[in-house]
Amino acid sequence: MKPIRFLSVVLALIFALSTVVQSQTVKKKIVYSYWSISPIAGVAFPIGTFGDNFKTGPTFGLDISYKVNREVGIYAKGGYYIFPSKIDGVSDGKYLEYTAGPRYYFMAKSLKSAFFLEVGLGGYSFMQDAYTLTVNGVENSVPENSTTNFGVNAGMGATLNLGKSVDLIMKLKYHNVLTTDGSNSFIAPLLGIDIRL
Repeated sequence: MKPIRFLSVVLALIFALSTVVQSQTVKKKIVYSYWSISPIAGVAFPIGTFGDNFKTGPTFGLDISYKVNREVGIYAKGGYYIFPSKIDGVSDGKYLEYTAGPRYYFMAKSLKSAFFLEVGLGGYSFMQDAYTLTVNGVENSVPENSTTNFGVNAGMGATLNLGKSVDLIMKLKYHNVLTTDGSNSFIAPLLGIDIRL
């Protein structure tokens, strides 16, 4: 077969196949402004001086988000963290988080799944039950502790589309809670289901 004739056949085949593929592609308008709710759970790893007294523990919570457009969203989160004590006889520490902030999405035009970055700020309430600690035979009673402080968090995540109105959501967040004697920090990987309303 002569090279010119071969090239003509190849170009004709490419044109025919591309026409068939394009005719089967249906473009739907995707609406990006919507509310969603996400029950999430994971583990929290205390770091720094906070990690000197507490161990890794479970966490669970609820995200409520509003996607403004394709790239931008806002969210509010309520979370509950349990940190078992490393010291015998000392009560576990618990954090209640209530934060909000912006979320920025990165996604391909043809995909519903996305990668995102988010930051948040708000309140963190630390709670610890009363306990009695014995040191050198002397018992010391420590009263119940409950304080609320300002904190910030930042992280990244992804949503993996599972269906028409359901996504799998994964996040990795760093939390820094400002306290009177410094700060408490922890890292939390989270996994949940994002349900579009």
